[in-house]
Amino acid sequence: MSEPIKVFGYGSLLIESPLNEDDAEFRFYMTELLIEIYGQLPELLKYEVGNRFQRDSTFYRQFLCPSGSVDSRIQLHAEKPGGIERIIILRGSRSGEPFCSEIRFGIETEFDCSELHEETSDRSQ
Repeated sequence: MSEPIKVFGYGSLLIESPLNEDDAEFRFYMTELLIEIYGQLPELLKYEVGNRFQRDSTFYRQFLCPSGSVDSRIQLHAEKPGGIERIIILRGSRSGEPFCSEIRFGIETEFDCSELHEETSDRSQ
C-alpha cells in the first residue's frame, strides 16, 4: 500500500485556464462549475483567482478557497466521466516529496512536479 497523499491545502488546486482568459472570465467559469456541482452557489462560498501556472503548453489558474471541502467536491466532480471539460491539477506531498497529478477526462495521472511552472510577472513596469 502506498503512502497517503497530503494535499498542500489553500492554493493546491489548479484549473485549466486558456492564456487569453482574464480573471473575470475564469471567475465566470468557476461560478458556473460550482453551481453545477452544488445546484446553486452556496451563499457563504467565497473564492479568489490565484496565480497562473504552465505545464507544457497548457495554462492553469489557482482556485483559492478557504474551505478545503470545495476543492474536494471539484476533484470528485472532475473524476466522474464528463464531469469537467477542463484539466485540473492537484498538488501535495507523499512521503515528504512533492506530488502532482492531473485529472483529465475523469482519469487521474501522476506527473513530475518540476513540469509545472508558476508564471511570474514583472510588477516594476
